[in-house]
Amino acid sequence: YMKSTISCLLFFYFAIYNNSVNAENISAKYNVSTNGITIGVLFWELSKNDLKYSLSIKLKNKGFLSPLLRFEGKYAVYGGVLNDIFVPQYYSQHWATNKKKRVVEIDFKNDNIVSLKQKPDEKEFPRIDTRDLNGYVDPLSSFLNLMNGKDESKTIDGRRVYNLVLSSAFIEENKKTYVVKKYTNIWADHKKNNLKEIAIIKKRNSLLPEAIYINFNERIFSILVD
Repeated sequence: YMKSTISCLLFFYFAIYNNSVNAENISAKYNVSTNGITIGVLFWELSKNDLKYSLSIKLKNKGFLSPLLRFEGKYAVYGGVLNDIFVPQYYSQHWATNKKKRVVEIDFKNDNIVSLKQKPDEKEFPRIDTRDLNGYVDPLSSFLNLMNGKDESKTIDGRRVYNLVLSSAFIEENKKTYVVKKYTNIWADHKKNNLKEIAIIKKRNSLLPEAIYINFNERIFSILVD
């Protein structure tokens, strides 16, 4: 349960980017908590110019629950910038706990998924053929595109596919909420969608969001800039 929760946190929200960002290198640190309890710390670095970009994310357990809840995640993507849209070429994620390790690698080309690799290999049969998917991007690029002005982004993280859609009912001056639609698990051993929506709060004239709130299985996870 916790592995799935942290994966969903990662898989959307740690590539924070504001559409006014022009700097070539941006870094930030965030604290991750739920129910007021800190469970992790996150570092991310974005490098971008008018032609290409790369983003790396590192997440690690933190707080008094660390002896019971140990995890470490590394996520990275690089690709090109075309008409202000982030187009990935290669995405990877490495996730580890005391009991499990998983590696996911996705290659993209011409808006298509060329290959999807996992270690250890998945034992279940896939419920969808990822080669038939068009216009999907990794979670980090997806979030960059939303922060750069897109109202919707089709996303694949290696375990599931879904759409992130801006909700017109929940747009405030410094806050935007995105709902999850068309959620499909790739593997037959994952049948539930516990991810509902995310909300992003951003100060005016700031290059980084002030806070991110994730509704996962009716539990709210907070990602706050340090």
